[in-house]
Amino acid sequence: MQQYEAAIVIFGVIFGGYSVVWAIPGTVMSALVALGDVERIVFIDKQLAKNLKKYYDERGNLKPEYQLYTSIGTRLFGYWIAYPFIKKRVTTQSKKFRLFMWINCLGMWSLVGTTFFVCLAKLLGIIP
Repeated sequence: MQQYEAAIVIFGVIFGGYSVVWAIPGTVMSALVALGDVERIVFIDKQLAKNLKKYYDERGNLKPEYQLYTSIGTRLFGYWIAYPFIKKRVTTQSKKFRLFMWINCLGMWSLVGTTFFVCLAKLLGIIP
């Protein structure tokens, strides 16, 4: 096995390992936000959204089309993927919020990384 092949396999295993470890907690956390109290996504929106007027009316209430659990979940996954690039918008000093976002950000990116490295290994014939 060549060095580049070993590196691809090692990175694939690292990303895949974190994906497996993160799968259950990530599912639970996304379900808590998407299916739970709307105040959770309201807080996350206020911390990370670029344009709050898109999601909220003049009185500060969440617009009905953005209250669906599918809309909340999609928005949450988008925040998790984009977090390294939008973390400067965060105004809270809460370490719990930052830890929550980083754990889930790494989980989402581990899914992307696992897919990339498995496809690369297949393409190069490293794995059958």
